[in-house]
Amino acid sequence: MSSVIISGDTSGAITLSAPAVAGTNTITLPASTGTVQINNGPAFSAYAGSTVSLNSNANTTLIYNVKDFDTATCFNNTGSTVTLNGISVPAYAFAPNVAGYYQINVSNYIGFTGGSTNMALQIFKNGSQYLISNGFSGASNSYSQASCVLYLNGTSDYVTAVMYWTGAGASTGSGTGYKFNGCLLRTA
Repeated sequence: MSSVIISGDTSGAITLSAPAVAGTNTITLPASTGTVQINNGPAFSAYAGSTVSLNSNANTTLIYNVKDFDTATCFNNTGSTVTLNGISVPAYAFAPNVAGYYQINVSNYIGFTGGSTNMALQIFKNGSQYLISNGFSGASNSYSQASCVLYLNGTSDYVTAVMYWTGAGASTGSGTGYKFNGCLLRTA
């Protein structure tokens, strides 16, 4: 049976040691005030399992309906509002149940017919634009990415991926290369 050894020095640092068969495993806490955090918070990754037809001059919520993983069941990969962890979560949205700062990433592709046009991949928080990644589309397709760090309150905040399109006859990409994902960076 092993034991944990707690030791300190005059600097105020505290060392926790757990002797093991192959040596000593040590964690040293610096002399500072704060909270020690082990990040086991919500994280998800989903991909677009089907294409979405885009309406001209309108925002369209992107469909990321196949989960790679969802560590805390906080991502709704269905086309309707559901309750997850006591939180009402809109279609294709991430609503974490831990307050904190989250890294959110989204990528997608637009295939279209017709001449050059404008598009914007966006991250929406609670139904409003939080980040916009402008892009100019070429003659037949465009790939775009958006990424940000934002605060989510853990009780009602949610994020979705949205595409804005000015042309006609467009649809998004689908497959494992088109992702929507996020993870907790640190608690509030």
